[in-house]
Amino acid sequence: MHRLIALSLLLCSPLPILAATGQSLPEYRALSQSLALADQHAFAQELTAAGREQALPAPATKRFGFDPNAPDEFFHSAEARRIADIILSYQTPSGGWSKRTDMGHAPRQPGQMLGVEEHYIPTFDNGATTTQIWFLARTYSAQPEPLYAQSVEQAIALIIKAQYPAGGWPQNFPLTGGYHDYITYNDEAMGKLLQVIESAANRRAPLQFISPELASQAQHSLNQGIQAVLDTQVIVEGKRTIWGAQHDAETLAPINARKFEPVALATAESADLVEFLMSLETPSASLKQAIVAAHDWFVANRIYGYSWQKDQDGHNALVSKDGAGPLWGRFCEIGSNRPVVGDRDGSVHYDVMAISQERRDGYAWYTNNPKDVLKHFPKWREQHLP
Repeated sequence: MHRLIALSLLLCSPLPILAATGQSLPEYRALSQSLALADQHAFAQELTAAGREQALPAPATKRFGFDPNAPDEFFHSAEARRIADIILSYQTPSGGWSKRTDMGHAPRQPGQMLGVEEHYIPTFDNGATTTQIWFLARTYSAQPEPLYAQSVEQAIALIIKAQYPAGGWPQNFPLTGGYHDYITYNDEAMGKLLQVIESAANRRAPLQFISPELASQAQHSLNQGIQAVLDTQVIVEGKRTIWGAQHDAETLAPINARKFEPVALATAESADLVEFLMSLETPSASLKQAIVAAHDWFVANRIYGYSWQKDQDGHNALVSKDGAGPLWGRFCEIGSNRPVVGDRDGSVHYDVMAISQERRDGYAWYTNNPKDVLKHFPKWREQHLP
């Protein structure tokens, strides 16, 4: 047995599954705290056993250091197994993974941090945890190493535990405070979690190997998650629109996160969410209404004649361009639907050129994601609204 797999067994011993059924918010927060303490205790023990007073840093990368979208044949290779073993070595005792941490080159060493950012260990942000689940599941389907299946089941169990009683998910779990605790659609966090849970509930490849018990838990989680989607869709003057980037975990109202991320409708995340909702085989009448309303909002708020691109100096700019579009503002003001942008001082503007160059260049203020909703909607309508 590889040393890193033995380490994975030590750090990632299975934890009992606890779904959100009947759970109060105080109970949920107590569970979060207990998992956080267990993670800290396990790492402290490892650090002592390694004879280290301070942890070694984890290697950083933009994403994860491996290709999560590799072709099916790749997962039959020794290279896929090598990466899967490295991924195992970075799984937290609670069952998740960090982001921006290189999991493609070398196994984590004893006493080495589980991620490069302290407040994102583990997290669902930027595809973390869900990306590792899909990679391990695809590797297990091609090379049935039991540890890969156990790791995936533990990670899915963590997702179920992380679901708020109201049905949404935070950005990080165990909770780390601040805007990380909001129900998070931003960067597709909730959409990616729903995709995993839906596949788990139906034991659909590459998650066909999960236990019937876990699949049942996932089905309940999926139902709760879809209800949260319906409950958080922003309604203006009695009409459904789309979703915010974050929503308060108790009131479910849209809420701001970082200073440059205002309370607003979030088009890119809402579009990806609608794409997932349209993939569901038997949507309820309420869900159909939500999808139609979101589609209609995207149609009504298209922008033509502009392109979000680099200017002659290499900086992001909204440029007038004949024939360009459709385009949507990343954030749109609730009520007016006008695109809005924010700066690090908390100020909100309608003109993207009014914010600092650093924020113009460092954030995707315009998106074309909703075009796929418009492209796929006619077929969905034909199937579900005859």
